[in-house]
Amino acid sequence: MSKYEIIAEEVTKRIFREDPTLIERYGERGRNQTFIDNMHHLDYLKTAMELNTSKIFTDYALWLRGILIKYGMTTQTLIDNFLFLEEELEKCTVVESEISSAYIGLLGEAVSILRDVQGGEAQ
Repeated sequence: MSKYEIIAEEVTKRIFREDPTLIERYGERGRNQTFIDNMHHLDYLKTAMELNTSKIFTDYALWLRGILIKYGMTTQTLIDNFLFLEEELEKCTVVESEISSAYIGLLGEAVSILRDVQGGEAQ
């Protein structure tokens, strides 16, 4: 497993540990998709960092939110995913600290934007 696969796997485990209803609702296929989604998150973070523009990641986060909502998930689910990813990067020793810091900053920006959007959602 690559260092990023390890991170994606840890985040996936945490998501399903924190919300056991997910495995009931989406099964093993949903768990596998969550791992794949986290690998995509990391790919977008890498691209945004390399191109030095947060817009790539924040646009991706908003696009993904729309897709997840169509599948019955909430904005909070994506926010939690990003927060778990932040926490995993903070404690991770296999990713260079400069990269982790950049990713954490990008995740924070996306979470802020998602919270703004979430605030405008019907309750």
